[in-house]
Amino acid sequence: MATLSTNIATMPDTRAWSGAAHDAATGMFERASNQTKSFSAYTTAISEALAAGASTIGGARTALLDKADHIDVTGQLYVSEQWVVLITGAKMTLEDAAELERRAQAEQATINRLLLAVGAADDATADSLTAAAKPHGFEVPGASDDPFSTPTPGSQRPGDEVPNPSNPVGMMQQAVIRDTDMAQTVRDTKTETKYDPITGEEVSTTTTIYKQDGTKHVTTEYARTEWSDRSPATTETVYDKDGNIVSESNSVTFNEFARDDMANVKVTTVKLPDGTSTTLLQHPDGRKSATVHTPGRPVADVPLELFDNPLLTGAETAVSGLEAQARGGLPMISQEAAERVQIGAKYGGPAIGIVSSLWDVATAETGFQKCVATAEGVTSVAAGTLAGVATSGGTPLVSMSAALAAGFGGKALGNWIGNTFCPR
Repeated sequence: MATLSTNIATMPDTRAWSGAAHDAATGMFERASNQTKSFSAYTTAISEALAAGASTIGGARTALLDKADHIDVTGQLYVSEQWVVLITGAKMTLEDAAELERRAQAEQATINRLLLAVGAADDATADSLTAAAKPHGFEVPGASDDPFSTPTPGSQRPGDEVPNPSNPVGMMQQAVIRDTDMAQTVRDTKTETKYDPITGEEVSTTTTIYKQDGTKHVTTEYARTEWSDRSPATTETVYDKDGNIVSESNSVTFNEFARDDMANVKVTTVKLPDGTSTTLLQHPDGRKSATVHTPGRPVADVPLELFDNPLLTGAETAVSGLEAQARGGLPMISQEAAERVQIGAKYGGPAIGIVSSLWDVATAETGFQKCVATAEGVTSVAAGTLAGVATSGGTPLVSMSAALAAGFGGKALGNWIGNTFCPR
């Protein structure tokens, strides 16, 4: 363009082209040449900023990835997609798990330093691009000095997709993700069958599932029943790391001798230490219902959408230990499901499955933010904790329930369920 502009301007007037048209063409190509030079300078400045940024970001990113690979190679720890150092699922003692948790926390400090370096390189590159573009007329979209103005697309940097360790909330999120993962990951299992010492008849079979955080689930299938109107029960009791009961669940089928319209009804019940109970019923005609009762409040019906949750249909048996007895049937506690749980697998148990499903129903009916606000107000859980669990990936509903059960006990869960579903 510059060459064409020069040639037009220097054409001999007497032998080629002259006059108003020549002058107009000369001006037009001169303006085009100047604009081209300006655009070239603009793109060159952006290119140089991008090249410098790519080098800085690339170096920081490589250091972070190399460290993550080094942690993964040990086989005992690994780095998740959220850049949280977690314990690999494997058979281990409680003491082993505690030592690995300390190592994970130490490695997390190194990962955080490298992760912040990547973030700083990214921010520096964004700043240099803006600085390179501004002399050429670039303005940040929607930039305004009015604090009440509505942000426009591009006017703000996007939020973090992973916990940000540069602030206490981000570090809390990382800790919650690790605690939740340990509360779900099986480190050992044991199955024991008891027999009557006199008759030799089987009394019960118990499977104990031990978690990395010290909690345990004890599932027992009884061979006999103390009640003439129901079948032998299958129960699961969850204990926290101090041996306190977090939840008690049971499944039973009533027989034809049951009273009050309970003949041949299947029942699954979850009870929490504060007295809150959730009851699922299926009648012989296939009709199902669910209720929640919190002490001091009326019994509240739960929407039937509850039964559509994968955690209650048998699709997630390995997580909840619940199995639908038939397609579309009532989710019941299953000893067989407990026995199939492998070391290193994720397991929440029936109480977590049902509470997660209640959470799912609540978010569907009221909206996620409103439900989170309700949970925060009732359980006094910090906003960062809830956000950390929600961004932990995988199955956030299970993660939420597991974190509440492991970190805050059955009372928090009971209060949340009661205040979500029970009218005042």
